[in-house]
Amino acid sequence: MKKILLCAGGLILSFACVSAAYAGAIDNKTNWSAEYIRTLNRNAATDYADIATYNPAGTVKLNQGFTLNGSLQLGSKEYSNNVTFQPPLSNFYQGCTECESDEPSYIPGLFAVYNNKKFSIFGALTNVAGGGKVDFSQGDWTTIGAQLFLIAVDTTGNLLFPGPQQQINGESFYLGYTLGAAYAFNDMVSFSFGLRYVDANREASGSATVIGTPGSSFAVNFEEEGDGWGGIFGLNLAPNDKVNIGMRYETKTDIDFGATVHEDTIISVPVPGVGIVDVSLLDYLLGIKDGQERPRDLPAVLGLGVSYWLTPKLRTEANLTYFFNKDADWGGLENRVDDGYDVGIAFEYLFTDKLKGSIGYMYTKLGMEPEDMTPENPELDFNTIGGGIAYAITEKLHTNFSIANFFYTDDSFSPSPGINVEYEKNIFVLSFGVEYRFM
Repeated sequence: MKKILLCAGGLILSFACVSAAYAGAIDNKTNWSAEYIRTLNRNAATDYADIATYNPAGTVKLNQGFTLNGSLQLGSKEYSNNVTFQPPLSNFYQGCTECESDEPSYIPGLFAVYNNKKFSIFGALTNVAGGGKVDFSQGDWTTIGAQLFLIAVDTTGNLLFPGPQQQINGESFYLGYTLGAAYAFNDMVSFSFGLRYVDANREASGSATVIGTPGSSFAVNFEEEGDGWGGIFGLNLAPNDKVNIGMRYETKTDIDFGATVHEDTIISVPVPGVGIVDVSLLDYLLGIKDGQERPRDLPAVLGLGVSYWLTPKLRTEANLTYFFNKDADWGGLENRVDDGYDVGIAFEYLFTDKLKGSIGYMYTKLGMEPEDMTPENPELDFNTIGGGIAYAITEKLHTNFSIANFFYTDDSFSPSPGINVEYEKNIFVLSFGVEYRFM
């Protein structure tokens, strides 16, 4: 592997924790079902089996018998890193300045509930974090920053210029396996408890070149795996036929990621009092070594919802979902973020006994400053509008069709004088779900 001189430090290869899903906090994701995309508010719902994850204590309100529910979401994603340079950097930079990724995401969800009205058992397979892929084929701010700030001169003192060849991609999945039970004390109060096992996988690779005498390049390729257990507690209150209140609390899931490094670059760094020292690029910037572990907990979550029937045909639901980011162990990064939250409202109308339609709105505050965001998937605040229809083909077979658009708020920062980085995102989601009730 080629040795190159690192003359300035400080750039974090943040694609080490890249994830590409939507709807949720910095790590936690909540877009688990077609019913969710149709309403964006499910914390107090009692109609479909996906509430095994949103309002687990409300599963005792479902039809008696066994219910199986599945969803598939297609997310069309447009991510962009817009980098603006002032002279003299603009005079010699040759790479992309509008760096884009449009890699789609496919998010499945599976839910099952057995209910006898007094007692229910539920399970789910969902993507609780991550959930997709990004591919910046011409690079992004991570590779641009590495070229500009990390690689400036080679070991012979020759000036190096950023080259046009660069690329970076990453993928992340946190599969959550949930199993639990709910018990109805009476028609008004029910309680649930569940366990969730999280199997997390992340991988990333990137490369870039610089032009000089001689030319140099760097490349990294690694993956991380981790797992952990968490508890889920739920409470459902139904004071009358018009009002339903749902609550759930997901405990923090302790996850330590173990790294497998497939490719790395040896760099030479000046150490005061020692001289030039050869080190691994991944180790120097991220502390990632082959076989080494580092923490990235999945934060605790509190979900609250209130559902109210305004008329016999019109229902509204308001939700708050709170993410306890600062209480998780992220190796110190948790000290640079705030807690996040979702807040929203939905309206659902029954056109007939078989057909209902809905529209929902949600605002999400993630709690991260742009200079700390992941360039591959910047954690921008966003507004979401979703809607769709639910149609009962038969008494046993039900379907959901839904769409949503996630409108992210652009944000920018200046990493150094003469450079500005702006992050942009937009996601459109199409989802289909089917539920079969073995009554």
